[in-house]
Amino acid sequence: MVEVSVITPVRDGRAHLGEAIASVQAQTVGDWEMLIVDDGSRDGSAELAAAAARADPRIRLIAGGGRRGAAAARNRGLAEARGEFVALLDADDLYEPDKLAVDLAALAAHPQAAMVYGPTLWWWPAGERPAWLEPMQAWAGRLYAPPELFVRVLVEQAADVPCTCAVTMRRAAVAAVGGFEEAFSLYEDQTLWAKLMLRWPVHVHAAATSRYRQHAGSTSARAVRDGRYHPRFPHAARAEFLLWAEREAAAAGRADGRLRRAIRLALAAYPEHGRRLSAVDRGVLLKRRLAARMRSLLS
Repeated sequence: MVEVSVITPVRDGRAHLGEAIASVQAQTVGDWEMLIVDDGSRDGSAELAAAAARADPRIRLIAGGGRRGAAAARNRGLAEARGEFVALLDADDLYEPDKLAVDLAALAAHPQAAMVYGPTLWWWPAGERPAWLEPMQAWAGRLYAPPELFVRVLVEQAADVPCTCAVTMRRAAVAAVGGFEEAFSLYEDQTLWAKLMLRWPVHVHAAATSRYRQHAGSTSARAVRDGRYHPRFPHAARAEFLLWAEREAAAAGRADGRLRRAIRLALAAYPEHGRRLSAVDRGVLLKRRLAARMRSLLS
């Protein structure tokens, strides 16, 4: 067994995969394995990963079984992982050298936590925009009991949702909830965050230990262009996630009045789902939308 397994799904990510691998090899913690799961690449990504595995025995290339999507690729990596802890790194993102050390220290300090995360640096390598750091200072330094972060972060969107590269988890907890929901092509990361946040405490720290590369070929950028996703405006993928989250909260035994109201308010942006709001709820919703608008203007 190793201490931590880093899972990297890749589909046609050769242009950036070498940098991602190098950022794991540069970690100040050496007891890791990197599982690169090929999701049907056609650009030589698998060959690059195979060469890296031959050069470094801590790296393994795993066939993902064709083009099945990021959730399935990550689950394939989880099935092969040997670490007590699991971290995630997409093929176009980067770790800072202290990423694993910071997260493992937080998990050791908070043994009841199933997951830890901190802010991520949004990074435009070509310089189209200045780098932007997620403002999590007000949330950091705390252990949150379930389902606090599920409600406040995933449903109410009162703070930034953790990027995949920011998260480290206990593998036993991830296995207990069945990993990522493979039916989702968007929000698939949040399905796992939701499962964990509903059932176990989660710790948020203040260290920025990962970089989220912004480029035209990323999954989120393509989804914005296709009209399937928008970070600020209602869209079908968000409604699908909220409806799923409502069912998952009930399955976890967490569907109390506060949580149900939060989901009802979030679904109010989708009239087709028929959620009725009181005058008080409408006032609360207006205030939240104004606050969200202010956050988007500052980002």
